[in-house]
Amino acid sequence: MSSAAELAQYITLTLALGGLQFAWSVETGFGSLYLLSLGMRKSLVSLVWLAGPLSGLVTQPLVGILSDRCTARLGRRRPYIIGSTAAVVVCMGVVGWTKELAGDRPTLVIWLAVASFYILDFAINSIQATLRALIVDVLPTARQDNGTAWASRMIGLGNVGGYLMGFLDLVHLLPFLGSTQIQVLTTVASIVLSSTVAVTCYFTHERPISRLQAGTGGNSELQALGAVFTSFRELPDIIKRICRIQLFAWIGWFPFLFYGTTYVAGLYSSAHRSSGQSEDELMEQGTRAGSLAMFVQAVSSLAFSVVLPLFTYSASASRSTARSSGSSQGIRLIRKLRTAMSVSLPTMWSVSLALFSACMFATLFTSSVRAATWVLGACGFSWAVAIWVPFSIIGETISGSSGASASELPSASSFAEHGYEPVATGDIQMGAMDGSIGDDTSEHSHHARHGHTNLSAGIILGIHN
Repeated sequence: MSSAAELAQYITLTLALGGLQFAWSVETGFGSLYLLSLGMRKSLVSLVWLAGPLSGLVTQPLVGILSDRCTARLGRRRPYIIGSTAAVVVCMGVVGWTKELAGDRPTLVIWLAVASFYILDFAINSIQATLRALIVDVLPTARQDNGTAWASRMIGLGNVGGYLMGFLDLVHLLPFLGSTQIQVLTTVASIVLSSTVAVTCYFTHERPISRLQAGTGGNSELQALGAVFTSFRELPDIIKRICRIQLFAWIGWFPFLFYGTTYVAGLYSSAHRSSGQSEDELMEQGTRAGSLAMFVQAVSSLAFSVVLPLFTYSASASRSTARSSGSSQGIRLIRKLRTAMSVSLPTMWSVSLALFSACMFATLFTSSVRAATWVLGACGFSWAVAIWVPFSIIGETISGSSGASASELPSASSFAEHGYEPVATGDIQMGAMDGSIGDDTSEHSHHARHGHTNLSAGIILGIHN
């Protein structure tokens, strides 16, 4: 495949993740303030955002294992992507027009908004699970790192677009899409998500599997749910370690994403309380300030997502061999300098987590909007790594164990040198690339008898997510 064709594949394959992040940034960036504007107490708003972790805990592993067994003509992942996108569009519409739908019944308004956000979170998690699995399914081992790097860039673009839209006065710019800011935001988010998903689904081709290939472990939802929980024990060690790190990292990321705008808005309100502005004016201006801060963070994250992959190397490409070729002396010199400055993916992840921790501690001593904006902007580095490196390591591990040729797989010494622990071929039985799911070959039976795991991309990424 030519470099131009590879670039086109990366863009079309990961574009939907950008649209999904656009929609999610609208929810996380403005959902809290919107619920507060409906009259909900702050203590109850946090209960609404339990939908995120709850839906991630159940939906992503369940959708992962169900999509692994899907025998639709569209493939395994795309039916779930399309169906979940339709659910997101409906929920976005309900969120934007909650007051109009519920009328003059404040309690019904709040309950309708809360229900919409819960369903929205479940649908978004379903899309994310299948889009991430689609990348692992389609790309070979050697291109998993590039694929996840492009995914992080698309997510960065979605973040920038979402927070930029929130900062602008959309009612004046796009009055035909709604009469309030939240109505225009949800409408634009629905359009962006639908169009990007359409591009990804149209240009990405999956190989349908037969019922015989899909018929492993039972077909009922109850059996699938049981398989999800038993799969926790069968995860390879490297993926277990990643999941443990993510468990604690996302204890910090969830409040950052859901309350970043609210945090800055609160600082703005406290600083301008004596200015004579009404509470509504303070909330509106504070929301703008919070949106601007998160926009700075999104731009920072996008910039780092473009630059950082140039200074890292993965297990499938060692420091000595990565990017070593060049047609001129100047290019070779630049590549030598870049190689000398590059670090492994686990090292980059460790640095990003340390920086994120320092930034979160810094909020204890931050009292101005400008300082808070700088702190959130610095987190752009950590966020760029968070949405790229873990998925890259998992993708390489899964793809490298799913039937790649020996010449394509990184060597054991390469894994050990860069902080990876290789998963023996056969530890993860997959048919994403060669359609071998459920194929009862003698080799498959051999691994089953010896207790090897029988996990696929959908299950592993679902459990991780």
